[in-house]
Amino acid sequence: MKTGFLGIDVGLSGTRAAVISAKGQVLTHARLAADTSRLSLTRLSALVDRTVRMALADRPNVSIAGVCICAFGPAPILLDDRGRVVAQLALFDTADSAQGDDGGDDLRQRFSVFRHKAPKLFARVRMVCDVTGYLVYRLTGRLTMDHVTAADYLQIRLPKRVALPDRQNADAHAGLLGVAAARRLGLPAGTPVAVGAYDSTADLVAAGFGQSCKSVVVLGTTMVLGVHTERPVADPRLRSTPHVGKGWFSGGWTNCAGATLTVADQLLAQGPATREFEVPMVWPYLAGERAPVWSPQATGLVAGLTTRTTATGLRHGFIRSIALSAADIAERLSSEFGAPRQWTVTGGGSRNTVLMSELADALGATLRVVRGADANLGPAVLAARSCGVKLSLPAARSYRANRGGHRAYGERLRVYRQVFEALRPLMPDIARVTQQEKVTV
Repeated sequence: MKTGFLGIDVGLSGTRAAVISAKGQVLTHARLAADTSRLSLTRLSALVDRTVRMALADRPNVSIAGVCICAFGPAPILLDDRGRVVAQLALFDTADSAQGDDGGDDLRQRFSVFRHKAPKLFARVRMVCDVTGYLVYRLTGRLTMDHVTAADYLQIRLPKRVALPDRQNADAHAGLLGVAAARRLGLPAGTPVAVGAYDSTADLVAAGFGQSCKSVVVLGTTMVLGVHTERPVADPRLRSTPHVGKGWFSGGWTNCAGATLTVADQLLAQGPATREFEVPMVWPYLAGERAPVWSPQATGLVAGLTTRTTATGLRHGFIRSIALSAADIAERLSSEFGAPRQWTVTGGGSRNTVLMSELADALGATLRVVRGADANLGPAVLAARSCGVKLSLPAARSYRANRGGHRAYGERLRVYRQVFEALRPLMPDIARVTQQEKVTV
């Protein structure tokens, strides 16, 4: 029987479970697709259970030494004085214009909107946890929060009556798997469970951020891009946060990446391959946008359509839009900290070789894709660390930038920024005239 470490990743597009050995070998994995941001906590918990049972059924001869669960966030869960759920706030609510469009902290705005709309419910709140903390509580009966997640909540100045759970390192033990939880997952009761963290925090750990690498791109449903710095970034459009290690993770979080590719797949049939085609410009602000525009009211845009535009060209425009968003953040970082010559890449989006080539050109650097990048191994790596086994994933393949391609991205980026800033004042009106009326055909 092989010993492994179970990692559970709750992303915006579904849940994943992976078991890795002490040498980083993937022993088994499973995935269930779902729009998790719209699921109730009960349904989300059931989906996690099913995913784990599916993964373990494939390899019944694996003994689990430790468990770690990591989820999307910050997505506040508000609890009363008995630990019961009062409310669950959305991760990034683009529908409520009360959030404004001033480049502020959307987490603070979400609390403000809830407090204004539901004052009686807010008065009952005594504790706040995140999705990871809630799911760990469900496994162990203990509420905890890692230091990286806590840093987000400490900035919003909660009322004194509202507490945060005990704060610990992400790879510390939160507790032991309870009897009921063990039965649901098909694991032995008493299995150690780690505190966990955001899924992006775990991805950074798996990529070796702050140790073997200093610049990382995480390509999940959303994109996280940043560099290791000794001081916080000064640019107000970017953010610096703690990570599992010394120094800062400085960069940005976008709402685009795999989500943009999914929309392209839904809207556009794959056209025939041609040697040359026009590529329109696409702004992938399909769910509002965080860094660097911080606009919950932003919507997607397409420019450069002509009678010669093909489905192939437009699909390529969607791919380039992700690379442009990455370049937008990276160029701002480079003005303060210099341009990295190499980026480590992880996440399911790394499977798209066209995107990876465009991303290398956009960043003007070599991309180093880690082994198992598309298997969401971050939580499993944290589970191993919680048991004293430190792993980082080696490189599996790389992509090099084309100089001419990088120069072309410089020109595209200039237009990309100027067009959005010119249209930004119109975003509320664009949303109003395009989203309120529903047409039946």
